[in-house]
Amino acid sequence: MLLLQIVRCPWFLISVLVPCYCSLQTGFSKLQRGHRLDRKLIQSFPGLSFLDCVIECLVTPRCKSVNYCKGANFCELNYENKTTAANKYMDNAGFVYSEKEHWPKELAGACSNSTCEINQTCKHKRYSEDKFFECVLSDCGIPDQKGINLSSIKREDAIGLHRRIHGSCADGYSQSGSGRLNCQSNGKWKYNIVCEDIDECKNDPCLNRATCTNILGSFTCTCDAGWTGIICNGVLPNIAEGKPAKQSSTQSDYNATYAVDGNRGTNHLVDKCTVTFNGDTNPWWRVDLQAVYSIKSVRILNRGIDKYGDVSDRLRDVTVTVGLTGSDVNTPCGFFAGPGTASQLVVIDCPTSTQGRYVKISKTTEALTLCEVDVFGVPV
Repeated sequence: MLLLQIVRCPWFLISVLVPCYCSLQTGFSKLQRGHRLDRKLIQSFPGLSFLDCVIECLVTPRCKSVNYCKGANFCELNYENKTTAANKYMDNAGFVYSEKEHWPKELAGACSNSTCEINQTCKHKRYSEDKFFECVLSDCGIPDQKGINLSSIKREDAIGLHRRIHGSCADGYSQSGSGRLNCQSNGKWKYNIVCEDIDECKNDPCLNRATCTNILGSFTCTCDAGWTGIICNGVLPNIAEGKPAKQSSTQSDYNATYAVDGNRGTNHLVDKCTVTFNGDTNPWWRVDLQAVYSIKSVRILNRGIDKYGDVSDRLRDVTVTVGLTGSDVNTPCGFFAGPGTASQLVVIDCPTSTQGRYVKISKTTEALTLCEVDVFGVPV
């Protein structure tokens, strides 16, 4: 109690009587005049001196800073500071802003060593022989009910006992109730707001054949091969086009590079598709992406109808693998049983986290013909 009397004394008496409680010079030198922290209130108190306001913060574990209006002797305790809530730090004539860490904890007296919980405040006890302080409930904490958005709180809202705040439902939720949250004397919030999740997938927000998955307050899109972006409206680049390619054997001049030349024609006699030698019983084709990628999918454009008729069904039992080196391309990406159809675009999606620099396409029967191969992925 002597300390509380001291802090109400004029400054010249404080400088004499409080040497044992450390210097207050640091705290006063770091005052931010003409500023305050907005909408982060724990509690407010009228009729307090500035140092009493600081002490209220020191004895309240959740308090990080104070706003003080000298003309009205009005004190506000904040649960954040200008570092953690920089966008709420603002100019305000007549106010002084100060942070808890700038003041010696000894100002709190017996409460300087209290073990009060985060939602309590330390009170000095009078006429007690066994204990000099007690911990009492001070606030209801920050509301954490799913879907509630606290950006709509008002200037006077606070989380202290018998105070209230105004909330609203976040994007992706529908709201019922007034939006008021009242902090009860037992330290629990009474909610007059219900936020129900909206199923955004009902409106088909995902594009280009993507799969929509509803999650709390939002949704996610799983993009089809070749697409990217939040709603799958961006085209992934074909990272195979123009890259070096090899194959196990070559029929005539239908070499491996024809599968990555950008020509999407399917008449292999005119559009130059790649073809392995007819006697090759284990044909394969491989592209060097020249960097390591997380491979998302591989697309194979099958041969069409030409003067030899429709032999597109030869595309069958095809295995796609990925590897970090040209000599070890064995990580499975996918399999196409077939048989293929004329000018068919075969899409093979790789499992999650399939990484590699090389992509290989192989089969165990007949010649391998590829009119174009697209590879989609992101750099690692």
